[in-house]
Amino acid sequence: MNNPHFAVPFAMHGKIVSVQYLRAVAAFFVLVSHALLYPLVGENLVYGRLGWLGVILFFVISGFIMVSVTDAGQFDGRQFMRRRMLRVAPLYWGFTLVAAALALAAPQLFKTTTFDGGQLALSLAFIPFYNPASEGLHPLYKLGWTLNYEIFFYACFALMAMFTARSRVWALTLTFGALALFGFVLAPKSAIPQFYTSFLPLAFVAGCWIGIAHIEGRLQDVSRLGMWLFAGLGLAGLIEGFVWDRGLIEDSSAFSGFLAFATAAVLIAVRFEGKIPRIPWLESLGNASYSIYLVHIFAVALMAGVGLHLLGPNVPGVLPVVTVLAIAGGLWFGLLLYRYVEKPLVRSTRKL
Repeated sequence: MNNPHFAVPFAMHGKIVSVQYLRAVAAFFVLVSHALLYPLVGENLVYGRLGWLGVILFFVISGFIMVSVTDAGQFDGRQFMRRRMLRVAPLYWGFTLVAAALALAAPQLFKTTTFDGGQLALSLAFIPFYNPASEGLHPLYKLGWTLNYEIFFYACFALMAMFTARSRVWALTLTFGALALFGFVLAPKSAIPQFYTSFLPLAFVAGCWIGIAHIEGRLQDVSRLGMWLFAGLGLAGLIEGFVWDRGLIEDSSAFSGFLAFATAAVLIAVRFEGKIPRIPWLESLGNASYSIYLVHIFAVALMAGVGLHLLGPNVPGVLPVVTVLAIAGGLWFGLLLYRYVEKPLVRSTRKL
């Protein structure tokens, strides 16, 4: 498992290929969302929620893998956190510094990114803040907001290293549930309390419970009828997430629907791991999902931005063409980054 949402195995026995497939799907959702949104001036509910669905799926996968890689007993929390930071931070820091340099030297390349030294420092430290340029709780490299959550998940998980897996998950469930309830009732306005009292960490918790069922061998006890019920619930949640419109992309009811879908997808994938065929190209995309996630926005800006600039946005058929090129470019850039940067970087950091 190679990406921050879905980390490299710590103690898990073998790679679950079906989860790799889902990581590829999640990265693809985010990429397609941004490729569709890039030419637009305003927001689009369906396009925006497609990317949000990808992030929620990533978070469920993250919770599942964090439980699976640490197994049922206690583990070394410091070593776990050190490995996670070495795995996640260097590549993200590199992209943050590149984005900062480009925002300083060529600000016209960006829609919602501006250079700010204080923001750069907070971004590198994974500290949430309100970004006036993007009008949200985004670091300087906007995609890094998900990494801020991931580091939060890792830290909370490491702090509970002395517990058994089931006790850890109960503690995380109660903690994140209480924080979400606090945020729902009090709606804090300051950046840090607003960020950490979101309902998004509940997706991580859902993945943790699937991880518990997996390491305890309970998933195989679920009947086919039960799997069909989960699949139906997930499909209903997917439809609800895209149809329900209260004027917000990141709506709590849409989150519930997408969470139902993501949970069902991970649960079914793990349950039928042995029966899912091996698809090498999809597995490769899953391996490269972290690189695809980090680099795709540059590919979208390059392919779509240059295409629209050269051809003009009013040329018939130009938008579908540049969108397809942006998606293809995002996948290609991600695979190249994974092969020539991420993999060598992982080998280097493992020596530490």
